[in-house]
Amino acid sequence: MGVSIKSVEAERKLRRVSRLLGKSMTATVIELADGKLKELDAKKNRERRRKAVEAAVRRIQALPVLSTASEDEILGYNDKGLFD
Repeated sequence: MGVSIKSVEAERKLRRVSRLLGKSMTATVIELADGKLKELDAKKNRERRRKAVEAAVRRIQALPVLSTASEDEILGYNDKGLFD
């Protein structure tokens, strides 16, 4: 299967990268495409995780308050910051 590069600048850059890597132009294109795909997949996964965390935070914030005790009281700290 063939690919035609119609940009002189793109071809020049691809040849230079290939030469620096010591690889064929085909191998260079595959390596660069693989790297970009990994980057895009990672970005997509980060976005998915961020949305999941935000949804969890919204669910937690929507929970009712079950106690009027302070956080310190719930954890068992006294007025001196020590456990009783």
